[in-house]
Amino acid sequence: MIYKEIDNKGPFLGVLEKMLAMAGPDKKARIERALRIMRAGIRGERLSSHLIDAYLKDSTRTAVVHDLRLVADDGEVAQIDHLLIHRMGRYTLLNTRLFVEGMRISEHGDVVRWNGAESGFEGVCSPLVQNERHARVLRQVLDSIGQGDASIETLLLVAPDARIERPRKFDTSMILKPDQFMEKLNKSLDTVPIVSALGGLLKTGTTDSIGEIATKLVRLHRPSAADYLARFGIRREAAPSSASAGALLTFR
Repeated sequence: MIYKEIDNKGPFLGVLEKMLAMAGPDKKARIERALRIMRAGIRGERLSSHLIDAYLKDSTRTAVVHDLRLVADDGEVAQIDHLLIHRMGRYTLLNTRLFVEGMRISEHGDVVRWNGAESGFEGVCSPLVQNERHARVLRQVLDSIGQGDASIETLLLVAPDARIERPRKFDTSMILKPDQFMEKLNKSLDTVPIVSALGGLLKTGTTDSIGEIATKLVRLHRPSAADYLARFGIRREAAPSSASAGALLTFR
């Protein structure tokens, strides 16, 4: 069952479009590129949410929360594209990074993406490291609502036609294309071992249903335009009252 839909990203696109209209030659290309990346990101969120919803919208075994932003007590933030809450205390944290032009992962887990220009690959903040950080925040929040012993799996969904250069030694099994994700989801929901199920019951120590847990997490959702825009290299010089205050947004 779906407990939270994707937030409307239209205002964020509007900010960039206004900035583009006012930009000088020195910033226009960067804003145009940010718009392309943001639109691709929105397409990726919609694609993954469509896949998840089509399979799980009527499920009584998995609760779905899209576009969830959580803040831990220490101020650390997790921006989670999709959270699947399974029975027996199992959670799947899924974030989407299309990397439509390709990506490469080093033997040490560093990630670079192909920028489609002569310069070739460029470094990016590792989405794998980000996922692990988000999992830590999620665990802290779950602990605060009595679910601290939950099992959390992190996955990264990329574009179906993305070129992925994987290393031989570093484990990249958490990076999936849509068809791989659906296959994994089917298997994980259909083949929960009895031992794992009993272990989940013993570990959770709570009578909360997955729906109650999802509802509690949705209540803790703290949306932030600044955090979303920061994913695309944009930051706020001040705290505008709405996403339309584009003059206060600059590129890093």
